Amino acid sequence: MQFKDYYKILEVDSNATADQIKKSYRRLAMTYHPDRNPGNKTAEDMFKDINEAYDVLSNPEKRKKFDIMRDGKNNTNDFYTKNSGSSYYNKYSSGSTYTGSKSANKAKKDADDFDLDLEYFKKKTSEYSDFFNNFFRNSTLFKGDDFTGSINITLQEAYTGSKRIIEILGQKLRISILPGIADDQLLKIPEQGYPGIAGGKKGDLYVRVKIDKDNFFTRRGDELFTEIYVDIFKVILGGEILLRTLSGDIKITIPQGIEYGKQLRVKGKGMPVYNVPGMFGDLFVKVKYFIPKNMTPEQIDLIKQAAEIKK
Repeated sequence: MQFKDYYKILEVDSNATADQIKKSYRRLAMTYHPDRNPGNKTAEDMFKDINEAYDVLSNPEKRKKFDIMRDGKNNTNDFYTKNSGSSYYNKYSSGSTYTGSKSANKAKKDADDFDLDLEYFKKKTSEYSDFFNNFFRNSTLFKGDDFTGSINITLQEAYTGSKRIIEILGQKLRISILPGIADDQLLKIPEQGYPGIAGGKKGDLYVRVKIDKDNFFTRRGDELFTEIYVDIFKVILGGEILLRTLSGDIKITIPQGIEYGKQLRVKGKGMPVYNVPGMFGDLFVKVKYFIPKNMTPEQIDLIKQAAEIKK
C-alpha cells in the first residue's frame, strides 16, 4: 500500500492553516477538474488525489490522525500537547475561508463552486485509495515497523535449546530457542517490534539465528558428521573407544580391521528434529588411524614377529 503525503498533494506546508489548505485545494481542483480535462486519465487521477487529500486535511480529527502517522508518533497525548494553544487553533480550526475585497455574493458563489467540486468527486469516484480506506474508513490503524536482528549460538545450544535475553527499544525480552533450530532460521515474535502509529498494533520482531561453526562436528540437516583417529593397534585388534557426542560421551565399537576412512553410523546421536520432541537424526563417524610414534623396542619386536608369522 503506497503512502500518500496529502500535504504534498495539496502543495501546502504541514503547518498550513485551514484557509491556506482550502485555497490551495480550490486552485488545484479547478486545474485538474475532469470537465476541463476530458479524457485525461492523469488529470482525473490527480483530481481524485486532490479531493482525497482535502477530505483529510479539511477535517480536524482526520488531520490530527494523519499528522501522527506522518510524523511517526505513537503517543496522541504528546501530539496534542505539542499542538496546544494558538498554534493548535491556527492549524486545525476552520476560521474564515475567504478574505479581502470580494463581495459577499462573490464569496458565496466561490464557496458554492468549491462545494460542488467535492460533491462531483464523491459522485464520480466509486472508491478512495487503499491508503485512505485502510487508514480512515476501515479503522485499520497503521501497524508499527518490524524490528529485525540476529543472535549467535553454539551448535551445542542448537542441540539442547537455549534462551537469550535481548533489549528492544529499552525493554528486555526473553527469547526461547527450541532444540534442533537450523542455521540462519528466522524466528518471529509477534508484536515486539516498533510501536504502532495512531493506536495501531506494534510491529513484529524477527530474529535470525546464526549457529557458530563447530570444531568437531559438521551438520547437514538433522545429521551430524565427525572424524576420529585411532591408533593402528585398535584397528588391527578392534575394540571399544569413547566417542564424544552432543549428548555426552558414549562407547562405540571399532570393528577389527576397519578400512581407513570408513564411516560408522550411530543412530539417534545427530541433531534433534526441530519442534518434534524425541526425534533425532544420526551421527556419522569417519574412522581414520595413525601409527604411534616413539614405539618401544618391545613393541617393534612384536610387530616384527607378527610380520614373520604372516610370511
